[in-house]
Amino acid sequence: MAVAAATCGLFALRAHAADTQHDAALQRGEHIARLVCSVCHFVAADQEFPPLLRQPAPSFEEIANRPDTSVETVRRFVTETHWDMKTVPVQMPNQMLSKAETTAVARYLLTLRRH
Repeated sequence: MAVAAATCGLFALRAHAADTQHDAALQRGEHIARLVCSVCHFVAADQEFPPLLRQPAPSFEEIANRPDTSVETVRRFVTETHWDMKTVPVQMPNQMLSKAETTAVARYLLTLRRH
């Protein structure tokens, strides 16, 4: 019985550690989004300042609820440079985020999907 209790405790600790890491990654994604993406997008309902664009880019919630949005599609879009001298300042610039930062932002964005 003691072995079973210890085993259950070990699994609970591992699950808690995984949840804690997952939560930290989502918090990191939200933090990056608030710092970098909020200049053009509404990234959170409680965003301190509105986007600077006269016509803001789609909100993260809107993007999250598109049927084809996934971590991969967001990562691909964010890592491509969309800004050139013909489209300045209308298109999204390359934010030069690392792969890990881009993934964190994409995962945060998907938490805004309505279920």
